[in-house]
Amino acid sequence: MVAGLAGGAPAEVASSTAPETTASATAPETAVEVNVLDAVEASYQLWLSQGMTEEVTSSGDIYILTYQPGAEFVAALYNIELEDVIPIEQPELFTVYSAWMMLKDDATVIVEGDNQLTLTNDGYGDFTVFIENGVIVSGEAVNGSWTGVFRYEPDLPTLELLEQALNAE
Repeated sequence: MVAGLAGGAPAEVASSTAPETTASATAPETAVEVNVLDAVEASYQLWLSQGMTEEVTSSGDIYILTYQPGAEFVAALYNIELEDVIPIEQPELFTVYSAWMMLKDDATVIVEGDNQLTLTNDGYGDFTVFIENGVIVSGEAVNGSWTGVFRYEPDLPTLELLEQALNAE
């Protein structure tokens, strides 16, 4: 398991009781006022429906964490330098999932910034997510232990490596 990665598994969508906050997300042609909670919800829904790839640097290593929606939650965690891929069954390793879960927890401290949201919760960690065009596009640990950029699509070559590794066992 990689220390410092945030994230999670598919779960039912529940309404949040977290306080309403807003941030501006700037589209290339216009500035649009976006509710931060809506951006986290929109990101979570994309994660559920389209899958996700997080390219994360943690402890000097570069990882690809990727998920493709399916009947059973299984993600791939690939260490690029070691050329090692392992299955991941914890959706909470995905930052978007963790952010969504944290907003549902009254113990989460939420600090809003310009197109960003810093979340602190002993159960999930402390990280900042950055919002563009109404969705989370990147994140970083408050303590600097990891940084990542996110795409709302699975990384098929990494998932193929995982499948090959699992079939070889």
